[in-house]
Amino acid sequence: MSERRPEDGHEGRTAPSDRPADGAPAAKKKRRRRPKRRPTDAAPARPDAPASADDHARRALGALRDLARAVAAEAGETGRLPIETLQLALDVPLDGQPLGDAAQGLVASLRDRLGDAIRGASAFREGHVYDFFTDSAESSYSRPPGPTHVFAGFAANGKPMWETFPNVCLARKEPRVDRLWAEPPEVIAIVQRGDELSTELLPEFGRGSLAYAVLGQVALGLLPRNLDPQRPDGDRVALTLQIVETTQGTERHRLRFNALGLMPIDIAFAAADADARSPAEAFRQILRAARQRVDALGKRVAQAGRRGEKLDRDELVRQILSRLRADVNRVWKVRSYRTQHAASRHQSGERPTGVALADARSAGDGRLLRDTHRETIIVLGPKSRAHVFTAAGRHVTSLQLAPGEAERKTDKGRWRPLDRAIADDFRRAVDSSGE
Repeated sequence: MSERRPEDGHEGRTAPSDRPADGAPAAKKKRRRRPKRRPTDAAPARPDAPASADDHARRALGALRDLARAVAAEAGETGRLPIETLQLALDVPLDGQPLGDAAQGLVASLRDRLGDAIRGASAFREGHVYDFFTDSAESSYSRPPGPTHVFAGFAANGKPMWETFPNVCLARKEPRVDRLWAEPPEVIAIVQRGDELSTELLPEFGRGSLAYAVLGQVALGLLPRNLDPQRPDGDRVALTLQIVETTQGTERHRLRFNALGLMPIDIAFAAADADARSPAEAFRQILRAARQRVDALGKRVAQAGRRGEKLDRDELVRQILSRLRADVNRVWKVRSYRTQHAASRHQSGERPTGVALADARSAGDGRLLRDTHRETIIVLGPKSRAHVFTAAGRHVTSLQLAPGEAERKTDKGRWRPLDRAIADDFRRAVDSSGE
């Protein structure tokens, strides 16, 4: 019987796995079977397999994204872009011709489209009109240059144009334009479509811009700055109330309400200084309602776009502006209620013209003043009475002044002492009156 020699390094020992302690033969290990590949599992692609259409599309989109970032960097936009997606119309040559011309066209289209999208992200500023000439939302041309100016459209080079509201009324042959200077003056509101305001605008300077567009507006004037028709104070002003569309990328269209001339904070302060039934408060509520209607229309337009539905946006804009004009006319219509001084005259039984002429004939030089805004003559009578006359001596209206009101208007330069020669002519005209 031969003797079994131990393995090197294991002399006198038997591996436990070779044989159990009781001498029984070792059990065979069970080999784990790998699960069979189900037919639905995709087999690994072979190195030489052609790329799928999806693979090509992913690579193309990645290249376009890199191209968009490069174009933005050329324009100085090195940080995160203010837009998320961008739609492009591509011309893809399929006839084997060189891609050079198509590539240049793609870069030019992307440059224009990306510029519009970035511009649309910051084009709107409350109280301003976008200036395509300087490519800025805030410039020396983006706000009204004077209190009675309204937006009159864009020049051919994209510069915002402004015109005084009376001149706009005259150019449109507004039949009530003379009522702007009546006593009390009337407020006129007119609706202007967006295409009226961009007639002269050239395409290279903003015509058809996808970033910013004025869809329409209501121009109105002339309002007392303090929005108090009974006790007007300060300059008379004109307002431009616009519906503006801005676009970021392609789907983020947004409609906005914009007020030019008086900021919303100015209107809020005027309403706060008046009572709850004042024209100032009614006007504030009207503008608030118009802003809400514009926001609701913007959401409706966006939903229609996502659903692929057709919506006559221009007609809906026109309806909002027409209602705004009607509401404005209702608030600022010359009211039939009696003012405080009218009620006093009624109770006293005095004829206003007779009292006014008597006060004018007895007024000294220091009691005859010139209204620098309306070019009328103010006669200061006793008991805080004041009378408004034309230079020809015709009585226009009478006022009951609040305490200190004459001093305030004089200190502000609204009322100035009447020149001696004009005062003499005025007295002669009053003396020749039949009253």
